[in-house]
Amino acid sequence: MKKNITTIITVSALALGVSACMQHEPRASYKHPGTYESTETSTDAKGTTTVKESTTQVTVDNNGNRREVITSKFTKDPKGLMNKTGTKSRKVVQENDDSTTNY
Repeated sequence: MKKNITTIITVSALALGVSACMQHEPRASYKHPGTYESTETSTDAKGTTTVKESTTQVTVDNNGNRREVITSKFTKDPKGLMNKTGTKSRKVVQENDDSTTNY
C-alpha cells in the first residue's frame, strides 16, 4: 500500500513539474489571420481603475510564415484628479514554416 502511495505522489509531482515548465503564452498559430481586439477593465477597493487594451494582428505570407503583432496599452487611474498614468508595449512574434519562433 505504501508503495502505491509513493508512486502516486511521484507521478503527481512529475506531472506538476512538467506542466509548470510548459509555455502557456498564446501563439500566432492558434489564431486565424486577422485583427483581434480586447479590453479588460478592473477597479480595486481604493477606487483605482486599471484598463488593458490589446490589439493583435495576425498575418500569414505565401510561404506559410505567421507574424503576430501585439500592441498593448495599460492605463492606471487612481481615484482623484490629474493622476492617470499609462504605458504602451509592442511585441512581435514570428513563426516560420519550419515551426521555429522568433520574438
